[in-house]
Amino acid sequence: MTTSPHSGSLHRLEQVLARLVPTASLLTVLVASLDLLGWALGSRLLVQFVPLPGAGIMMPNTAIGFVLSGTALWLLHEEAADRRRRRPGQALALVTLLLGGLTLSEYLFGIDLGIDLLLFGETVKRMAPVLPGRPSPMSALSFCLTGLTLLLMHVRTRQGWLPARLLALVVTLLSTQVLIGYVYLEENLFEPERLVSLLPPYSPMAVHTALLFLLLSLGILSVHRHCGLTGVLLRDDVGGIMARRLLPAAILTPLLVGGVRLLGERLGLYGTTFGVSVFVLITMITFLLVVARNANALSQMAARQQAMEQSLRFSEARFAGIVSNAADAIISVDTEQKITLFNAGAERLFGYSASEAVGSPLKQLLPEMGKQQPLFGRRKNGEEFPVEATLSRLEVNGTRLLTVILRDITARRRAEEVLRNSEERFRTAFEDAPIGMALVSLEGQFLNVNDSLCEIVGYSQEELLTKTFQDITYPEDLELDLENGRRLLQGEISSFQMEKRYVHKEGHLVTILLTGSMVRDSRGEPLYFIAQIQDISERKQLEQAWRFLADAGPRLAASLEPQTTLATIAELAVPSLADWCIIYLFGDDGQVQWMESVATSPEKSQVLREMITAYPPDLSRQGDITAHVLRTGQPALVPEVPEAILEATARDAHHRELLHRLEPRSGLVVPLVTRGRILGVIILTTSESGRRYGARDLALAEELARRAALAIDNAYLHEQSEQATRTRDEFLRIVAHDLRTPLHVISLSAKMLLTCPPEKRAAHTRPLESIQKAVDRATRLIQDLLDVARMEAGRLSVDRGPEQTAPLIKEAAELHRSLAEEKSIQLTAIAPADAPPVFADRDRVLQILSNLLGNALKFTPAGGQIMLRAESDGSMMRFSVSDTGAGIPKENLPHLFEPFWQASAGGKQGAGLGLAIVKGLVDAHGGHLWVESSPGQGSTFFFTLPIVSLAEERPAHLA
Repeated sequence: MTTSPHSGSLHRLEQVLARLVPTASLLTVLVASLDLLGWALGSRLLVQFVPLPGAGIMMPNTAIGFVLSGTALWLLHEEAADRRRRRPGQALALVTLLLGGLTLSEYLFGIDLGIDLLLFGETVKRMAPVLPGRPSPMSALSFCLTGLTLLLMHVRTRQGWLPARLLALVVTLLSTQVLIGYVYLEENLFEPERLVSLLPPYSPMAVHTALLFLLLSLGILSVHRHCGLTGVLLRDDVGGIMARRLLPAAILTPLLVGGVRLLGERLGLYGTTFGVSVFVLITMITFLLVVARNANALSQMAARQQAMEQSLRFSEARFAGIVSNAADAIISVDTEQKITLFNAGAERLFGYSASEAVGSPLKQLLPEMGKQQPLFGRRKNGEEFPVEATLSRLEVNGTRLLTVILRDITARRRAEEVLRNSEERFRTAFEDAPIGMALVSLEGQFLNVNDSLCEIVGYSQEELLTKTFQDITYPEDLELDLENGRRLLQGEISSFQMEKRYVHKEGHLVTILLTGSMVRDSRGEPLYFIAQIQDISERKQLEQAWRFLADAGPRLAASLEPQTTLATIAELAVPSLADWCIIYLFGDDGQVQWMESVATSPEKSQVLREMITAYPPDLSRQGDITAHVLRTGQPALVPEVPEAILEATARDAHHRELLHRLEPRSGLVVPLVTRGRILGVIILTTSESGRRYGARDLALAEELARRAALAIDNAYLHEQSEQATRTRDEFLRIVAHDLRTPLHVISLSAKMLLTCPPEKRAAHTRPLESIQKAVDRATRLIQDLLDVARMEAGRLSVDRGPEQTAPLIKEAAELHRSLAEEKSIQLTAIAPADAPPVFADRDRVLQILSNLLGNALKFTPAGGQIMLRAESDGSMMRFSVSDTGAGIPKENLPHLFEPFWQASAGGKQGAGLGLAIVKGLVDAHGGHLWVESSPGQGSTFFFTLPIVSLAEERPAHLA
């Protein structure tokens, strides 16, 4: 579609007239302000403005009038201006009218009102000596007309005329006449000495004054530009086009032809008659040319109109064909909503014929038109159905036409409903799926993810949608994943399933089972991947745990050596469960008996050995986790190892440095418990792997600790069994030796009696005495064995009663004094005469003291000393037997009171039952037995028995 050049000229004229008011106001105020500045500075250039001789100057009052009228035009040009603009504008217009009226009255009545020299009086007198400061009569009249025009700018007569436009047109003509006079001035008028007063009577105002009046009047005429002459120029019809084409010729032709005629006469080329004839001839020729040009333009417009009409007919024919054959219903209605067009598609859709529908109201077909969405139509049989409507509103020559294009969307609604249900089912299945699901672009970008996947990898939905699956896949698993994606893209497979690992947001690995498939469009082109992700980390961890425990059983059972078992436990734990591990086994005294450490790197292994060697566990430290686990038997889980724990654990700066070098991140401390006894602890710690322990890891560590404790206990039992076997063999050897000696004595004594004559046998009693001693010795040995058996069976009994302490001490000492004297050993017994009696079995107390004194005599060298002492200790009586023998090594002290245990000391051995029997008897009395000894300084055995005052409340027999 092309735009007519006449429309372009109309648009440009519209733009010029629209901008004329602000332009006229601004230029008028600006030029007048420069004139006032010129008067203030005494500058003739600024007050004359046009630097030509005879061009005239603008008086101060004239400049004031232009400032007032220009500002008033700007304030009043909008018809709907509010009061804040209208009131000041009317006041300025009124002042302009008053200024022009007063000046005009001075000329009419020959008076001086004193307003001419109100501003710049001396300067005005110097620069304009003739009527100084007074505007010309033509200027005064123009100000009167301009002020009145501004006051009446929007006032209309009953016939709709605007009087202000007529007044503005008069100002336009006056200013134009002045400007034409300046254009046609004779040459001698431009001499420098000429003043304004000597100008011809038709040019009574300065050039720039006339220009400003012309600009103001044109600005006023452009306010209501669609009225009067400007309205004719702005018509978009043939008249308007002709007016716009003839306007330049009507203005310029007389001006130019008149100027040529006047110039020729002044140059003496022809006289007045010939000049007039030339003026008429040129004017006629000019107008004939304008008429011919406009006739050609009209002919071209007619041809274009005919072509447009032909094109319109073709368009109407095409439109009619389209409308009649369109599958959609096309209905046109008039302003009263009556149907004027009803095509065949509408007939098929609604069931009405065109003759039935035309003239009917549109509501008959669309009862809810404009009231609801979606829109429903009504067929002739009353059936309603959903429709899709497209409205087209046109306005032609003030007449509005409405065209409605309707389409039955029943089938589409059903298809949309099916699709919506399908999408809703997919959305629900996607979002509420218990496994992770994702839509992934062909480049790997996550397009949509559900909450389950976010929980698996630890990212929020917003974070995950900014990533690709490559970003969260463990690097070692990425190649196979990409290969499966490539095979899906190429159509080699329809889906795949694989196990892979994701990197959780917190840094640990998550094992998942991935099922991938491809969605393609109708042409088979790939659109995106669908991924189903199942978190199998727990299952994999359980499988690993079962494999770990299945492997641990045979390895732990492979050896019965405690140290080897500890090393096996540490090797099992690192790196499967921990980055470094420490195992402590404690003895009955709470001291470390065995320890083992392993780390994943040689450097940390060295640091670990240095730390456990320099800083063994101190079970007395408050807040120590290891000590707490040993006391309570409950494991400790430390998911995160804060700096505070390291500070509390460190004993000094070097210990703190070693702990920092090990970089603990998470820890487990698990007790080794078997048969109700806590053997030690396993300390498992993670560092560089970043693994964080949880409840499942704790359960696995506890199971490992249970099996490890069982293996360690088996190793201990095996060692004890071996020791018991060795002890039994040694005991049998000793018992056999001890029994063989009295039997040998009995045998020799019997032979002596047999060989002795009968008459001498009655007097020869020495063999019989030897036999009696040998029988007593064998009886004591057998009695000791029986006591040990009773003690181990829990049936060792004592028959207690009040017994004086001092006689017991004295009797026991006297029983062994002869043997002590024989070995040159000084035996001393000390007991206070007033010592309180003890509540004890007399024979058993003598047995206790005899065993202790017998031990002391056996291991005290000749010349040594043995002291038997009794002294009160609160509610108990403390007995002690001390010697000056070689003493007992520290490592033997825990085993002294074990049955059958013995230490070699100078080749003197026994059955190893004495001290065990002593302990059993002391315990049966409710006392306590202990020993103090140092190598080279002798030994002291202590035991306590209850005194009568406390023991009377207890039963007399204890089993």
